[in-house]
Amino acid sequence: MENTNQGMSLRDLAWNQLRVLPAFRSLVRAMESRLLSQLDTLSDPVLDIGAGDGHFAQSVFRGIDVGMDSDRFILQEARTRGVYSNLCVSSATDMPFRNSIFSTIICNSVLEHIHDITRVIAESFRVLQHGGYFICSVPTDCLNNNLGFTRLLKFLGFEGLATRYKSWFARLQRHFHMYSPEVWQRQIEEAGFRVIIHTGYMSPGATAIFDLGHLYGGFNWIDHWITGKWVILPWRPLFFLEEKVIASFIGEDNPPLASCHFFVAKKM
Repeated sequence: MENTNQGMSLRDLAWNQLRVLPAFRSLVRAMESRLLSQLDTLSDPVLDIGAGDGHFAQSVFRGIDVGMDSDRFILQEARTRGVYSNLCVSSATDMPFRNSIFSTIICNSVLEHIHDITRVIAESFRVLQHGGYFICSVPTDCLNNNLGFTRLLKFLGFEGLATRYKSWFARLQRHFHMYSPEVWQRQIEEAGFRVIIHTGYMSPGATAIFDLGHLYGGFNWIDHWITGKWVILPWRPLFFLEEKVIASFIGEDNPPLASCHFFVAKKM
């Protein structure tokens, strides 16, 4: 499977997301696309768990064998993008595939939204071939403390409001799991995998920008409601500032207190 982001500059990685997504979401997706672009060519066949609308896969890869999601309606949009050879409506806790069929599984920002992650990881192990790779990105237990409004409220002395804001944000994002990198690694390896690459991304500063950027992205929500597109005029000069800011963060390597973590695990 070809990774179309390999060799891109940080500015180009940022623009690749900004031209179709709100800036706050582009920040995270550009970081994840950079991490994926640093891997060797991924072996086919490939399964994308939590394919969603297919945007991220389309922005990073060319030709994924199977995209799977439990939401059949959002997969209708994924179908229009042409990045998946096949689409499957299914829960990740009970995959409709035979044993040892895939060489690579991608699970980008998905595990945290599923209640039974132990079952998802076990199912991923089952359907992977021996020597296959399970690639995932997940939030850490630092995420909600790094949010811009959390930090602002704490700075102003409103500890109670900061705590309530963190709880509200977790519900809004439907985050059921946010663990330390060590706990995430243990969860993955208890299924039988061996983690061979792990690195943090999204520094406290980047997370603060991400959080505050939700307000900045209000116009994108209006555009999407009216036109179905997050960005209606993707003319690069208009996004000079956003592109520069995002590029300054996506080049960070394993920052302290990272809000997210990236894993590559091998089925031994």
